[in-house]
Amino acid sequence: MLAREIMIPEPYVAAAGATSAEVALLMRAKDISVVPVVDNPKDRRYLGTISDRDIVMECVAGGHDPTTCKAHTHARQDTAVVTPDTELQGYKIERLDEKDTHIRSTIVVVNQDRRVVGFIPHPEFIQGIVIVRE
Repeated sequence: MLAREIMIPEPYVAAAGATSAEVALLMRAKDISVVPVVDNPKDRRYLGTISDRDIVMECVAGGHDPTTCKAHTHARQDTAVVTPDTELQGYKIERLDEKDTHIRSTIVVVNQDRRVVGFIPHPEFIQGIVIVRE
């Protein structure tokens, strides 16, 4: 099973310069909880991911103003990243940070230029992908 066969093509993304409030509005409008953060919406070069939980825990609870705090400030770099041709049968996702109490629940699919071309939500429900919990 290749990533291209199960990914959501051309997913919603957040520009690095978007505020956390703008990203939260996108998430609410599209009923999503995680988006890739990219350099800009045209080039879509991958920089990280941000979730609704990241906005709450890192921005709001951290005392930052979500109307001025930028998405790239709290974007995570520990999300799994693959290419469209990556074989996912047996692919392992590991918890990378000891403080991380949950597995990153997405896989970002990028092309050779690191342009976001796809998104795989909830890989823990895809048969063949192995979640390693330590």
